[in-house]
Amino acid sequence: MSHFWSQQTLSAVLLASTVVTSLPASATPPLKERLPLTLSGAGCSNKEAEITKILQTIPGVLSVDFNRIPDHVLVDITPSSVKPEDVLNRVNAVASSWQCKVEIIEGCISAKMPTASVEPHQHE
Repeated sequence: MSHFWSQQTLSAVLLASTVVTSLPASATPPLKERLPLTLSGAGCSNKEAEITKILQTIPGVLSVDFNRIPDHVLVDITPSSVKPEDVLNRVNAVASSWQCKVEIIEGCISAKMPTASVEPHQHE
């Protein structure tokens, strides 16, 4: 009888390990990146719905948030599906007809560091 139980236990363990190892790779959540966009130009006001609609049609855009910072849009993307430049180009292609420009905000952390000057600084 114990031989029967050990075969049944072994079968259950093999079945469980097969199920776990055969789960699709997409079960892990995709990495996301937040794009902080700024809107400038007289044509940007009252275009929130239109800009949201454009952004939501881009594959790889996960969410669009106009409510956190005035005149800014926070866009979460899956960088493996879409590049930030592609998002920017698609929005600006339409927004330019409204006299509106959309740009990625470079914060102090993401901005490129200036190179040091070779010339000595002049003091007053």
